[in-house]
Amino acid sequence: MPTLPLLIEQQTDLNLLCDTVAGCDLIGLDTEFVRTRTYAPQLGLVQIAAGDTAVCVDPLADLNFDRFWELLFDPERTVIMHSATQDLEVMWFHRQAIVQNLVDTQLCAALLGYQPQIGYAGLVAELASVSLSKEQTRTDWTRRPLTHEQLDYAAKDVVYLGGMHQVLRDRLQSLGRYQWAIEDSAALCDVRFYQPDIENAWQRVKSIPFMPAEQQARARRLSAWREQRAVTLDKPRKWIMDDKALVAIAAANPPDADSLAAVRDVPAGLANRQATDLLAAVAQGNADYSTRPEEFRQEIPDRDRDSKQSSELAKRVRAKAEELQIPAEVLASRRDINALMRGETGTRILSGWRYEIIGKTLQATLANLT
Repeated sequence: MPTLPLLIEQQTDLNLLCDTVAGCDLIGLDTEFVRTRTYAPQLGLVQIAAGDTAVCVDPLADLNFDRFWELLFDPERTVIMHSATQDLEVMWFHRQAIVQNLVDTQLCAALLGYQPQIGYAGLVAELASVSLSKEQTRTDWTRRPLTHEQLDYAAKDVVYLGGMHQVLRDRLQSLGRYQWAIEDSAALCDVRFYQPDIENAWQRVKSIPFMPAEQQARARRLSAWREQRAVTLDKPRKWIMDDKALVAIAAANPPDADSLAAVRDVPAGLANRQATDLLAAVAQGNADYSTRPEEFRQEIPDRDRDSKQSSELAKRVRAKAEELQIPAEVLASRRDINALMRGETGTRILSGWRYEIIGKTLQATLANLT
């Protein structure tokens, strides 16, 4: 591979890197980003390991990156990442596309019994007996210039990906689980996870399904308004309106600006500046409920029944997880179990390898308990 600088910020160097990537069937990839004052994550750096070299690419440089991203998104090229979800979201917001042929080393490790959220540094320490510095974790990666120490720190985030993948792959293959890791990694590559979803933004507020149906209708409209405004202004949704205020408005059903201003937990500034939009969202919610009441249903937990079902299902999951020597939440999380109990069909335990390993058993168990 041609000698390249640690930071790629010139077109000639980027072209050389692209030539190298084009000749690699497998690369390591990571990103650094900032998301403190914006809705969309702000990409600050891309780290890539290709062949024997690991470099950082400056996405803020005035270069033509079309070929670079095309190579990274090529489904014929395997991309190794660790805990890829946030990096994939960054890619989508930056390019409206993500990698397609992914292997996530965190997911691989979980299927071998490591803690599900094991970090990159922790896994490097486990597999390579190397201790990585954490001194640059608070770096603002969008500021320039970046120091050599910052760039070296960032580059090390991809140096070990290829070697770790090889070790993890071999261990998983010996257990017949590597395809499980491929399946779980592929599930992360659905762009719908990363696109703003205005209509279903209400699902981010955990209390909404348990509200009375008419309040739910208003809360959904308020959630959609907040999400759309956050996208439009590129501001964190909690800066627009926090969950407490949203739920309070939905419950109060204010008919006018004075009533809105009197709602507890609603900041005066929000009530004054956004009264027109908030009252419109409330009115739309009321209209939704009036014309389509069947779309809104309050969940009223049967605590005794739910506790019995949840405990029995969790018991089955733990027993199987112990047999496989993996964490129970890797096999089926509490969210998966709750989704199954609610009759949802999209939960991951009803498809793929999990359905064969545990999903069928949980379905039969739940049927016997109902």
